[in-house]
Amino acid sequence: MSTIDTNNSNILENLRKTEQANQNQSEAERNTMGQEDFFSLLTTQLAAQDPTNPASNEEMISQMTSFTMAEGITDLGDKFDTFTGQFSEFLANNSVNQTSNKALQASSMVGRQVLVESEQGALFQVGEDSYMMPAQLMFEGGMNDIRVNVQDSSGKTIQTLELGASSEGPLTYTWDGKNSAGEQMPAGLYKIEATGIDPSSGQRTDITNGSYSTVSSVRFGAGNALDMNLAGLGNFSMDDIIEVAP
Repeated sequence: MSTIDTNNSNILENLRKTEQANQNQSEAERNTMGQEDFFSLLTTQLAAQDPTNPASNEEMISQMTSFTMAEGITDLGDKFDTFTGQFSEFLANNSVNQTSNKALQASSMVGRQVLVESEQGALFQVGEDSYMMPAQLMFEGGMNDIRVNVQDSSGKTIQTLELGASSEGPLTYTWDGKNSAGEQMPAGLYKIEATGIDPSSGQRTDITNGSYSTVSSVRFGAGNALDMNLAGLGNFSMDDIIEVAP
């Protein structure tokens, strides 16, 4: 029993010294046990154990294994934090690069003529007494008795274009801006309603209209999406472009 008492006294002395040393460390350092601290305490435990009832090898191995696992998990956590920071930085830089590339791509579109799906067509004045609305009817296969109704802002049909039959689509057409009475209409937006007879069914069906216009400017919209302002037609996204004229 005297051996145990002496060892207990040594343990208390060691703990007192450890506490004194820890007073000079930060709170974070006091809460962290390093490998050297662990083996120091393990050595103290071995020296203080009861010779008649020593700790088993299994218990010692279990303690060492637990500490090694805890130290490994801590190290893994530190490495993961480093990786997370580096990956976040990579994503931020990549996002900036993608945005810059999109901006460069969009800026190269300014002044180009593009085709977008639209129920409206833009009539442009291309000369002193010359007007033109370039457009395209989008369909697959053939279509008979193709008809395009041009309507003003009130919904009144001011001109009907009879385009006949086409063995395959799409079909490009233009309107010179004159109404059914031969009067010149002003430049601006006009609603387009196009229909044709489907040869397979013999029924008149709606045809999707596409309008040509020139990209006058580009800008970043919601969510960094690139919007284009098309002369006479208004704003469209890059994804709305069906065709870019050469």
